[in-house]
Amino acid sequence: MHSEAFWWGTKVNDFWFKGFTVHSVEGLLGICGLVGFMAFLFEYLRYLQTKQKQKELILRAKQIKLLCSTESAALLAQTITDTRNPLNITLPDRALLFGTEVSLWLFLQNLGYFLMLGVMVYNGWFLVSAVIGGGIGYFIFGQQFMKINIQNCQIMREAYCTQICGEIGMDSIVDINIFHG
Repeated sequence: MHSEAFWWGTKVNDFWFKGFTVHSVEGLLGICGLVGFMAFLFEYLRYLQTKQKQKELILRAKQIKLLCSTESAALLAQTITDTRNPLNITLPDRALLFGTEVSLWLFLQNLGYFLMLGVMVYNGWFLVSAVIGGGIGYFIFGQQFMKINIQNCQIMREAYCTQICGEIGMDSIVDINIFHG
């Protein structure tokens, strides 16, 4: 029986699928552990998705830098072996980037919906498990999110400032060394 308010019982009927019922404390703890793990996994997948988007951003920044008429763009142009594909990005590389991005998105969306359905049973223990699992995941990966976002801002600034203003100043090089060293 699904209620419209949170309750704290140990008997759960039709958890995700019809017939998936639990009537013991051990079973409830098992489902709570599963929900908490899924919330943790959700945060980890968000981290992987952010890393994947950073790879694409780095690739786009390199493409923008090739458009520049600066000294570094001229040096970079000397290393190009195929003028039709200046960054030597093959079709399998593009397919891998796109396939990974789509796979992560699909898995993240489905996992999020299953988490939502688990919490929508309105059992308070499932909500607490999801919050604790997501909180632990964010505690572990939250700093990495911030670091990646700062690096992404640096990458964008380098790409666009190089495009608009010419070569990067020495203060930008110092900033880059802070993140990579």
